[in-house]
Amino acid sequence: LKDRLATMALHRHRPSKGSCGLSPLLFIFTTCLLLLHAAPAYGNEVDDAKAKRSNKKNQHYEIKQNLKKERKKRRREAKEQEREKMLNAMKKKQKQEKRNAKGQSIPPEIKETADEKIAWLRKRVEKSSSKIISLAPDSYKEYVNNGPRLHWSLVVFTARGARYRCSLCHQVHPSVVQLAKSMNYSLAQPTFVMEVDVQHNQEIFNAVSLSHAPVFLMVPPTTSSKAPKVKTLYKKLPDKFRLNAHNNIGIEDLRKFLSRHTKQEVELVEEIDYNVLFGWVILLGMIVAGIYYSGDKLFKLREFKLPYFGMAIVAYIWLMGGGMYNIIRGTAFSGNGNGLSAFFHPSNGTQYGAGGLIVGMLHFGVGAMVILMNTWALKAHQPEGSKRKSYREPRTPMQMIRELKPSPGLCLAGAVFLWYNLVMIYTMKNPSYRLGFVQP
Repeated sequence: LKDRLATMALHRHRPSKGSCGLSPLLFIFTTCLLLLHAAPAYGNEVDDAKAKRSNKKNQHYEIKQNLKKERKKRRREAKEQEREKMLNAMKKKQKQEKRNAKGQSIPPEIKETADEKIAWLRKRVEKSSSKIISLAPDSYKEYVNNGPRLHWSLVVFTARGARYRCSLCHQVHPSVVQLAKSMNYSLAQPTFVMEVDVQHNQEIFNAVSLSHAPVFLMVPPTTSSKAPKVKTLYKKLPDKFRLNAHNNIGIEDLRKFLSRHTKQEVELVEEIDYNVLFGWVILLGMIVAGIYYSGDKLFKLREFKLPYFGMAIVAYIWLMGGGMYNIIRGTAFSGNGNGLSAFFHPSNGTQYGAGGLIVGMLHFGVGAMVILMNTWALKAHQPEGSKRKSYREPRTPMQMIRELKPSPGLCLAGAVFLWYNLVMIYTMKNPSYRLGFVQP
């Protein structure tokens, strides 16, 4: 029995013929391990694809949410703006109603006095070509300082007199004139542009302690019949009612300053100088007619050098006289003074067109005298045989100049005389220059 059992056990553990030596259970176990080892890689790929899809969905969702928030924000802002517009319109309407009620509640005697002032100011505007009312000390106190008054007053404290040398006052004046001509004086509460020049109103300048110009002052209307002191009213007004002029001030700055206080929109009026326009039309017509009827003769003028020489002289004088400055700044051609003050502006910072042309001609004269002096000095030292013979045929102006007798001394005297005039003009505009003898 023992031997048989041992034989059976031996046959059970001996591998059969053709077998690999592994039991089926071991084979299954190994296969499962291999599958388990390969399964995580496949699972990771699937998870990555799912994660990408979910990220895309999240991104699209966030974009949609942001767009919704942006739309809501814009709608909210639009509603707020509409609400603000409605509130502002209601406030303006209430203020206008209060003004109308206040105007209706003005006593008849006060309203009559204020209307008389407005009527007087309108007459002065109609008489003035610039639509600016020039005030004296008495009229300033009556129509600007004292009440009652139902009009706005834009007061310009200026110093346009020749002896004050205020270049900024002259620079700002054209803008003030344009603004005054653009005003609507037919309103129920009009605004008048008034000028207080220090030359005729030194008392007013001393009363308000003004030591500089120009200064713009907005004086609001009042129903009070009080007559305060000039200094009291000027100091009582807030700083926002004052505007100190500077180099870059223009018509737009003045228009905004006026509209900010009076709540009136001023449409600027551009005036056309019909005299200048008519002159340019006539000149253009003459040029066209000359070209049409005498085109061949004008074409032959190109052979002569004298017209080009003349145009070069005119261009030189115009440029040296500050022609571009006059166009850009819009300076006047002449002043209102007598003598030299009508052609030369007393201030160092500006000029008149006529004075600029005179200075340009003097510069050209000095240069021409120096050139002729050198030319004639060389001509005087030429031998007799090298001098040209006199012409018997009709001569041109240039030939006549060439044949003049050499006189370098006369040219030197002329150059010195013209240069002295230039120095004298500069000394007139700057007395401290003293004809070149400047004190240390």
